[in-house]
Order: sequence, then C-alpha cells, then structure tokens
Amino acid sequence: MQTSQQHTMTASAVRPLLRFIEQHDISLSDALHGSDLSESTLNTDRLTINSFDQVINNISRICQQEDIGFIAGQGLEIQSFNLLAFLLSSCKTGRDALVTLRRYYILLSDTPAPEIFITKEEVKVLYYLSPGNELAMRARAELIATGINTLGRSFGGKAYHPLKIGFKHDKPSYHKNLEEYFGIDIHYNQNQCWISFSSEHIDKPLTETNPNFLHALRSQAEMLIPDYQHLKSCSTKVRHVLQQWPNQHTANKESVAELLNTSPRTLTRRLREENTQFSHLLREVRMEKAQARLESHSINMQELAQELGFADRRGFERAFKQWSKLTPSAYHKQWKNSATESQDLTLVY
Repeated sequence: MQTSQQHTMTASAVRPLLRFIEQHDISLSDALHGSDLSESTLNTDRLTINSFDQVINNISRICQQEDIGFIAGQGLEIQSFNLLAFLLSSCKTGRDALVTLRRYYILLSDTPAPEIFITKEEVKVLYYLSPGNELAMRARAELIATGINTLGRSFGGKAYHPLKIGFKHDKPSYHKNLEEYFGIDIHYNQNQCWISFSSEHIDKPLTETNPNFLHALRSQAEMLIPDYQHLKSCSTKVRHVLQQWPNQHTANKESVAELLNTSPRTLTRRLREENTQFSHLLREVRMEKAQARLESHSINMQELAQELGFADRRGFERAFKQWSKLTPSAYHKQWKNSATESQDLTLVY
C-alpha cells in the first residue's frame, strides 16, 4: 500500500521558532515532542510540514499563545535561505524577483508554487497551504504572508506598498496585532490565502529601490555560493550544487547551469569532456543522500523513496542496490549492527 507523500519545507523557517524557544526559556525537547525532529536533525536542509506543525502546536500549548506563526514570520530573514537568496541576489527588478521566487519555490517548499498575477495597479500572490490542523494551518498562512511582506520590504524599500491580505481562517483573537503590523485591510474566511501590493514600481531597478539590502544580499551570496574557482572540475562544481539542493529529484540541468553561470548546452559539453553526465551525478548524489538517511535508527523506506523522488519503494531499492550492491534494508541493518558493536566497545572501555 502506497503512503501519501509528506510535503517538506526549508528548515530555515524553523529558525525564528528556535529563537522564540530560547527567549521564552522553553525546553527544546518539549518543543520537539511528538515530531520526527531532534537537536541534530534541526541542522538539516529540510523538514516535513507535519513536523513543523507539531512544533507550532507544542509551542502554542506551552506558551498559551496562538500567534506563533505570525511571530515566526516576523523573524524570517531572506539571507538565511541560501540558494534562493543567491538566485534573488542576481535579480534586476521586482518582477525578476517574483519570477525567480515562483520558479524556485521548491527551495522553500515542495507544495504547489504560488500563483502570481500582475496588473497595472497591483500584484496579487495566491499561495497554497498543505492540510493540517486549524492552528497549524493558520500559523503557516500568517508566516507565509509575513514572509512575502518581508521580501517586498527588503527589495522594494519605500517603493513597496502592501494593499490587502486574505486568509482562509476565521478572524483570530489577535487580529489587531496583524492589522497593526501590516497596516492594511485584512480579509478572513477567503477561498484562498493571498496578499496584494502595488505594482507601480515592479519594473524599477532594485539598485534604486533598496540598494543597501541588495548589496548586502549579493555580498552574502558570494560567501554562500562562491565563484567555484577552488573547485577544479565541472563535475565537482555540479556535485557541490546538488549536495546543497533540497529534494534532488527536482533539480534539473537548467537550474544548475544557471547557478553556475553557464548554459545547459555548455554544461553538458563540459561534463562530457570529463566522461560523465548530469543524470549520473544526480543519481550519485541521490544515493549518497539515501545512504546518509539510512544511517539512522528509525527509517521508513517508503517515505525515504518518495522523499528522493522515486515512484515507489521498489524503484528506490533497485537503484540503491545497483549503486551499493546492497538493498536499503540490508545496508540499514549492517549500519545498525556496526553502531551497536561500536557502542559495546565504548561501554567495555
């Protein structure tokens, strides 16, 4: 029986929650209770939306606060989104930034990308929420709206003017806080979540709207994704990008070529000169990711297969065995036995 795919999101979204936990002296174990997260897994690139929802529910229950998503959204920093920040740093106008955001939305979440409508008067962004309980969905809705607003302010500066916001949920008890923060009309019980802002300066150069932020973003991008001069071969550069890319099955040659500031055709030619192909490198990185995930005490093979982009468990098992000469289950068992032996040796000494 095939299980439904669990949507994932960038782990950067949980960082404001961690700061909130620290500020309110909440135990990390209490905040993570019931989720599949641990202190070590918080440093990964992705987490399931179900886990994020559980953390939201825990913090809300402990603090007796329902506006956790709104609070977390205010703490989001565009610079912390790594590859997406790098891509946004090369945008020339607000329109470019919106196109890039939608095209690479997978870097934020593997839920459907938002729909963006641009008219002479306004830009309207309609965004999707994956299912969850009422509190968690409301938190995510407010977090996304706040994040989009932060992005607009960061790039647009004084040229950014929000117009209206729509939420699917009922008006919360803290609605005045939302209205004060956004400073615009907020509509509740909508068919879909959305936010709109003026399109007057959508094609104005970002170097004019908020040059200080753009300079800071580009400076950080140079540190996050260097010019790869220290990497000798093209295949090494591609692997370097793929290793940082969430959900390797969504990465494609065009996206990686853009990150490496080259064309897909040139990338193909350079890889051929090194006797390899993009698809081979992608498969290797996927298997290395699988290997790392299998080296944990608790693992769901079906979920791992879906996470890595395989249609079913059998396809994943076949690919992994071809790569490592062992089935995923056999590799996992071998690792557990090795880990147990190491622990026993530690206890003896």
